[in-house]
Amino acid sequence: MKTYCIYSDKMTSDPSREHIIPLCLGGHDDFVINVDRKINCDIGSKVDGRLSNDFLILFDRDRAAAQGHSGKHLRPVVKRASLKDGTPVHAIFGKDGLGIFDLKEMAPLERSDSRGQTIELRNISISADIDMMFVAKVALAAGYFVYGEIFRKYVDHSEFRLIMNMDETNLPTNSMALAYNRFYEPSDDDINFHIKRIATGLGACSSVIILPSQNRFGVSVGVLGRFLGFISVPAESKHLPNEGAYRYGHCIYLQDGQLYRCSFDHVRKKMIEMTAR
Repeated sequence: MKTYCIYSDKMTSDPSREHIIPLCLGGHDDFVINVDRKINCDIGSKVDGRLSNDFLILFDRDRAAAQGHSGKHLRPVVKRASLKDGTPVHAIFGKDGLGIFDLKEMAPLERSDSRGQTIELRNISISADIDMMFVAKVALAAGYFVYGEIFRKYVDHSEFRLIMNMDETNLPTNSMALAYNRFYEPSDDDINFHIKRIATGLGACSSVIILPSQNRFGVSVGVLGRFLGFISVPAESKHLPNEGAYRYGHCIYLQDGQLYRCSFDHVRKKMIEMTAR
């Protein structure tokens, strides 16, 4: 039996379960959809894997002790590092501070060793593109998870797909999407953006905030308490539900092993209560 795949916008005869947010990034087994198996593997490597091993995200994973299917607790590691005297080492960051592994002695460097006071780190790369690729992927999957066929019919989800699949030789052109990554610095009076960032960070967990407006469909994504980005695309939002759990938008929080869903109106009222205290 064939199943629709939102990532390819086609039917597939080989579906597999896709965690919209990977478990190692604070995902949940109930926050899943079915997508084509091959595309799922490709996206898992090109998008989910790259973000999961982003140097800054590794600190969030370490802090939250977030584990994936392997059950391993990964710590931020810089493998190309050296001591002041040129000795090659691995620099291992974690809750207990900086650890140094001496590659010549094949043993941890004692904390009392003065050579470890200064280390040189090399080959650290942080990509802003992976933020947007991941947010676009989550927007596609979460939009379909929440709204189903209404999302397919009335939201220009092809814009999300273009961003999800972009690389250095395949950059979206003439895009109608509006996008902001985790490094964006808004002005103090950009109230709408501050609201999105605050709503995403509530609960210090992974979250998806869906915010339809008159002719746009916006999605804000947070990972392990860190705002990751926001993307808005054209949509005929008047056709989307706007009552009950969908009033002014829909929010999903993955906290303490639970999946919580509510309207953005509910979150908005909670934010007002918090600022009034």
